[in-house]
Amino acid sequence: MIAMPFQTADRSQATKLMPPVSFDTLLGVNRAAFESWMVMNRALASAAGRMVHEYGAFVARRLADDVDCQKQLVACRTPGDVVDLTGRSAQTAVRDYMDEATRLSVIAAEMVQAIARPVGVAAPVAADPEPEAPAPAA
Repeated sequence: MIAMPFQTADRSQATKLMPPVSFDTLLGVNRAAFESWMVMNRALASAAGRMVHEYGAFVARRLADDVDCQKQLVACRTPGDVVDLTGRSAQTAVRDYMDEATRLSVIAAEMVQAIARPVGVAAPVAADPEPEAPAPAA
């Protein structure tokens, strides 16, 4: 048997090592930490729910678009129609995935802001920098 620190067969001796502290005392001393933790957990759970909902809706939209593309593909009469349709479909899919990534990134940034706020960390969402003005022609 491996000896553990403060391990004893006599339970009354073990309790002497730590003074009794009530939950109210612990809560009072650590109230700010508990409140921050609760706010952070609420923000995390809310963002996770929003992300799951958003991504589920995205998958449903993409599946519907893919089924529609398959129907249009079956209706194609020439190889040129197939090439045109697949090109447009690929462009639409890439745009859809990029838009979805942006939406999920916004939700994640809002979550980080909500989590950082209770612990006193300023976490503004960085805006795109202003484009530099072109240098005047000499």
